[in-house]
Amino acid sequence: MIPPFSSRFLAGIKTATKAAVQAIGDFRSAAGFTRVQETQLHAYTSRTQPSVVPLDVAIDLDHCAERPIHLMEMAQALGYVVLPLHVGPGDFGEDMSAFAVSSGDVLATAVRILSDGRIDPQEAQEIAPKLMHAKHILDRALACVHKVQKSNQPHVVSDREAG
Repeated sequence: MIPPFSSRFLAGIKTATKAAVQAIGDFRSAAGFTRVQETQLHAYTSRTQPSVVPLDVAIDLDHCAERPIHLMEMAQALGYVVLPLHVGPGDFGEDMSAFAVSSGDVLATAVRILSDGRIDPQEAQEIAPKLMHAKHILDRALACVHKVQKSNQPHVVSDREAG
């Protein structure tokens, strides 16, 4: 019998679960944010136990850890990366958030159109505006960075740390 594809990633998922628990504080605290008990969370991190964290519990742990720890591990297992929808405050942060969304759309389109090993004229018509949109966003962000470089002065995007 051939082991399932996912079996080679179980150790990484268990490590992600442990990292999420540690980011929250400890097993007891983490259990308080999920539907499972502390002992079950221990089992999800143990390399000697066959159980693996369920998706809903992983989502709860990532949410409480304020980082997509499990999501990043699963994406990496499938050959993907995770891009945030919100990067930071201000115009530069908004541009970076928009670029994350736009580049994700470009990459998804590229993966699909390259699946047959070529770019057809219709596919080029489809991806070109998406590439131009992403380039436009990067040009705006780059203009902000160049302004900071030229003026040699910080660009305040939030009062949070400017004071």
